[in-house]
Amino acid sequence: MRLLAVIRIEEKETRFCGLRVHNKTLAIFLALLQLSISVASFLQHVYSFYKHKKIFECHSDIPQNSSLETHFLAHDIIIFDFGLMHRVLGTNECVANYLDGGYMRFAWTIEQSSALSISLIALMCIPKPLWLLWPGLLMQSSYTLGLSVLTMATAPKILEALGGVIDFELALIFSVYSMGFAMNWLFTFVLWHYYWHRERKLMAERGIFPPPEFV
Repeated sequence: MRLLAVIRIEEKETRFCGLRVHNKTLAIFLALLQLSISVASFLQHVYSFYKHKKIFECHSDIPQNSSLETHFLAHDIIIFDFGLMHRVLGTNECVANYLDGGYMRFAWTIEQSSALSISLIALMCIPKPLWLLWPGLLMQSSYTLGLSVLTMATAPKILEALGGVIDFELALIFSVYSMGFAMNWLFTFVLWHYYWHRERKLMAERGIFPPPEFV
């Protein structure tokens, strides 16, 4: 599988401009990175409930000189929104607040953190049984699709903003969102290819003729 002509993802390894990285190593790194994002998002709910007695007290319309704790609750970390939606859509709260007040987001951070933790255990310590990777594959696939839906829904406004005057703040928050989006699609592809690689090895150990490689 090729991405942008410079990334080639195979079952065993991924190549970046010819540089080979084992999918297991890459999957562990990306899982740890995404787990830190998911845990940080969960801690936003903990702090919000402790401080304001609300599941997610998120207001994105804050001045730049606000305190650190205000900034911590002003950004929707789980979707890499550090002010982009406020800038392009004019929203005053995080996207999750407009849906159900943040309750689904709270449940999601727990589920994703748990799934990623199980995946990390399977990747680093327990290669068998293979179904230990299923929760991570399911959650990660759903997550990247959700990010894609959000991106497509806001694309007209984002393109409109990028078509005007682009200052440093807009460039920064758009770059963060784009990198988070790309990183999670890469993680999803790598994790699936690693899973197929492990599946082929298990089939070979059982004497089952493996199918052609998934590339």
